[in-house]
Amino acid sequence: MMSLLRYNIAMKNRRLIRFLAIAFCVLIQIALLQPSLAEACPTCKDGLHADGTALAYAVSILFMMAMPFLIMSFWVVTIVRLRAKAAELAAGSR
Repeated sequence: MMSLLRYNIAMKNRRLIRFLAIAFCVLIQIALLQPSLAEACPTCKDGLHADGTALAYAVSILFMMAMPFLIMSFWVVTIVRLRAKAAELAAGSR
């Protein structure tokens, strides 16, 4: 009886995985057949002119993405330096 129950659960899992795989493949095919779905936002798409609007958006996005990393790097370097100085002072006082 237990092996029959395991068999039923395994078959249900296989059906679910098969359904999800087919749904994923269909979605990928739709995305590949409709390239307008994969394009950038309308502002960036329309901003590909000589006025530099798209470049300005790209630079501002890169700047916003870089700021958290720069701030965290600053604090990590500061903490590492303070710990090294504290260890040096502790070693010198012995």
